[in-house]
Amino acid sequence: MQAAGVGFAGGLIPRRAHKKSKNGCRTCKVRKVKCDERRPLCRNCERHFVNIVECDFEGHVTVLQQAGEASSIVPAPVPVVSADIQAPPNTAIGLVGRQAEPLGIAPAVASGRLDPFNARPRTNVANFSVDALMSHYLTDFAYRSFPIYASRPLIELWWPFVREDELTFHVTLLLSSIDLEKLQTGSESIRTRELLDQCLQLLNQRVADPVAGVSDHTIVSIACLAAVEHDKDNMKALSMHTAGLKQAVGIRGGLEAIRSTCSMTANFIFWISMISTHEPSLLQLGYGDLHNPPRWFHEREAQPLLTHSGNFVDLLDFGVDVPTANLLREIQRLTKLYTTALDGEPAEEATNILSHLCSVIDSLFQLSREQTMDAVIPGLSQSCRLAGCLHILTPMSGYFPNPTLMLHTLVRDLKSSLTQVLSSLAGRSTHLLLWLLAVGGITAHSMPERSWFVGHLVVAITDLDISNWDRFREYLVALAFHDNFCDISFQALWVEVERKRATLDPVREQHFEGWCSAQVEEGSARVREVGIRVR
Repeated sequence: MQAAGVGFAGGLIPRRAHKKSKNGCRTCKVRKVKCDERRPLCRNCERHFVNIVECDFEGHVTVLQQAGEASSIVPAPVPVVSADIQAPPNTAIGLVGRQAEPLGIAPAVASGRLDPFNARPRTNVANFSVDALMSHYLTDFAYRSFPIYASRPLIELWWPFVREDELTFHVTLLLSSIDLEKLQTGSESIRTRELLDQCLQLLNQRVADPVAGVSDHTIVSIACLAAVEHDKDNMKALSMHTAGLKQAVGIRGGLEAIRSTCSMTANFIFWISMISTHEPSLLQLGYGDLHNPPRWFHEREAQPLLTHSGNFVDLLDFGVDVPTANLLREIQRLTKLYTTALDGEPAEEATNILSHLCSVIDSLFQLSREQTMDAVIPGLSQSCRLAGCLHILTPMSGYFPNPTLMLHTLVRDLKSSLTQVLSSLAGRSTHLLLWLLAVGGITAHSMPERSWFVGHLVVAITDLDISNWDRFREYLVALAFHDNFCDISFQALWVEVERKRATLDPVREQHFEGWCSAQVEEGSARVREVGIRVR
């Protein structure tokens, strides 16, 4: 073999046939071919792959498409926020729900190209496709899905759990593929159908084993598949997966038994079961039994609550029953802890708080099914239970699995229950009523019931002499409020209430009502006078 340059006249060394690329796409670097750096899709990848529309240049991930589809990428829909409220820069904001923030996952976990031997189980999916799907999952979809919800600590527990099992790993790929297609094309691709088939094949093999068939990974995978069918409105497949889930949990001894070994698995199962039913009263998988509650459940320990008047009043003084009052206190406490835990607490602490939240929701749902009699104000305790559930669940609206249908059911139940409360209060507004109406109002943002909540909030803020957003927010925070979850949604509700108040002018309405009452009284007096004369 000759040395480089030998054989050319004068020993001259020719220039490269091409300029060396330093900014080429990762796929070309792995294939060790020259990249022309054309964006968004280089010519090499365009010729070599049939389902790629964008290369994975530095800072971007490979984007795939179904064969035969147009190569344009449809951007994700942009949420509409009131023009009176300015959204913070660089944040994705929904009408209801937490502001989405980058997860900041460790580079070893969130790198664009994962080590096929150490970072994932074996798979028949092409490496470049797996990398794109996992990159999308870890940098985008994960913080919009249960159990993570923008929590850095929880991803540290969840991702190792996913990658150590072949079935759970493929189900995660499926979730990422479905979400990616919703953002790009809105239609199911061949890749997603193949992934679903592969997941079902792996699941069939798994459930044939009496031990592996009821393992944590198997049960979580079944729950994920149930959530997929829930979002597709495939009720037959949803029912099949839910029945299998219930059977597997029964074999394991129930959710409490599973929680004792892996609380993350138990919480995941409960959450999926709760949302997939649409109707909370049909919840099949719960944690506990109201006939064997924790010690604090029925204790009448007073906990002062700052009210609109500046006084401290206990929830029981409003007429709320003891178990419901105690659960609302737990919600108040956990609301403050949860935001902190998401941002920086150890993973175990975040998991414990999430477990406690699931237990509180389960207890609220169980109480709402009980036939209880409110001692003071009919419907008040039931309204508090429903609003407590909404307070916890509303920030997850639009996330995976999507609880929107269940939230709509709860909003309608809350409206019905509050109708009894308003009738009993006879026009007297309280701090607790303000919170109940506000929680229902933000959840009903896309429902006809929104105007009902807005109308009653106009009366409430007038009675309580609330004239600005800061004061309104102060009253909500005093009971329970998600600082970083629904601030913009509550503020948008306030703007709508203010506009409605300006339109209706309640002061003028009160004068008109007083004038009407005076006229009726005067008319009645005349009738009585005429009657006396006739007799």
